Amino acid sequence: MFDLFTPQFKACPFPTYATMRENAPVYGHTSPNGRTTWYITRHADVMMVLQDTDRFVKDSRHAGIKGGAADPINRNMLFADPPDHTRLRALVNQAFTPRRMNAMRPQIEQTAHRLLDQVEIEGKIELISQYALPLPVTVICQLLGVPAADHDRVAVLSQSIISAGAKGLSGRQRRQRMREFVAYLHTLFRQRQQEPQDDLITALVQAEENGDTLSEAELSSMVALLLVTGHETTVNLIGNSVYNLLQHPAALAQLRDDPTRISAALEELLRYDGPVETSTTRWAAVDLTLHGQAIKRGDVVRVVITSANRDPAVHEAADQLDIARPQPRHLQFGYGIHYCPGAPLARIEGEVAIAALLARFPTIALAVPTEQLRWKQGVLFRGLDTLPLTLANPAAQKL
Repeated sequence: MFDLFTPQFKACPFPTYATMRENAPVYGHTSPNGRTTWYITRHADVMMVLQDTDRFVKDSRHAGIKGGAADPINRNMLFADPPDHTRLRALVNQAFTPRRMNAMRPQIEQTAHRLLDQVEIEGKIELISQYALPLPVTVICQLLGVPAADHDRVAVLSQSIISAGAKGLSGRQRRQRMREFVAYLHTLFRQRQQEPQDDLITALVQAEENGDTLSEAELSSMVALLLVTGHETTVNLIGNSVYNLLQHPAALAQLRDDPTRISAALEELLRYDGPVETSTTRWAAVDLTLHGQAIKRGDVVRVVITSANRDPAVHEAADQLDIARPQPRHLQFGYGIHYCPGAPLARIEGEVAIAALLARFPTIALAVPTEQLRWKQGVLFRGLDTLPLTLANPAAQKL
C-alpha cells in the first residue's frame, strides 16, 4: 500500500517510487467511486505505454467512458487518438514552428530582466509568484497574441482547467470560469479572422491541411491547452531547477563558472526533478495483464515520468544530480505521437530564466528552512507553492 497523496510524499516521492519500481511496478489505487488508477513506474513499461496507442488511449470514449464536464476544452490533440490526433497535430504543427519559438528568445530575455529589475533593490524574491510564474504567462500570452491588459485575467481563467488550479472551486464555479474563458477566446478568434496579426492565434485560425481547418471548439480547446501547458509546466521547471541547484552547491558552482553549460544542465535538471510527475490520463481500451496485474477496460493508466527518469536500469547513479552527465535523456516532454510540441519553447524559457537569475545575482540562498517549503498537491505536476530566496544586492554592494 502506497500513499501517493500526502504532503510528506510530495516533498520527496523518490524513495517511494524506487520501492514501487522494485516491488510493485504496476500499482493500482481504487478511488471511493470505484474507479481504479494504475501507476506505471519502470522506464521500459512507461515507454511501452506511451507508444502503445491501441491499448492505452487518450480519448475516454475509446475505452467505453462517457465524457465529463471538461469535454468542451478537451477537443485537442492531447486528448485525441489517431486519426483525430494525426489531423489536429498536422494543423497545429503549421503554427507551432521552431522558427516562431526561437524568435521569442529576445522577448523572453527582456521579460526575465524586467522581472529581476523589480526585485533587485529589495534583495529578496519569492521566486514562484515574482518570476517563475509571470515569465511564462507573459511569454505564452505574447506568443498567442493575448493583449497585455488581459494577461492576468487569462492566467486566472486558464488555471481553472487543471485540478491544481481548480482547488477550492466548486463544480459550478469551475464550469462558469470555463464558459467565460471559451467566450473570451471566441472573441479573439473573430478579431483575428477580421484583422490577422503575426501571432499564434492567427496562425491557428488560418491553419489548413487538405482543405481542413480547426473548428471553433477545437481552436478554443487547443488555445486552452497551450495556455495551461505553456505556463504551468515552465513555472515548475524554473522553480524545481533553482531549488535543486541550491540543494547541490557543487553543481551550482559549475554552472556559475561556465554558463555555457546551461543547455546540458537543464536537461539533467529535467531528468532529476522535472515539472511533470505523471502523464495525463490514459485509459485501458482492452482488458490486459501487466506484471501480474489485471488491468480492466476503462481503468485509468498513469505513467510516472518522475520515476522513469530515475530508473537505475537506464541511468547510472540515477538519484544523483550531475550536470555533466552525458546524454541525460528524460521523458519530461513525453514520447511518441504525444511528444510536447512546446518543448523547444520550454527549454528556451528555462535556459533564459536560470541563466539570467544566476548572472544578475552572485549569491542566492533559501530564505527559509527546506522543511518549511510546501509542494503542490496532485499527481500530474510537481512543483513548489512558494520558493522564497535571498539575493545578493548589487546596488547595495556598490554603496
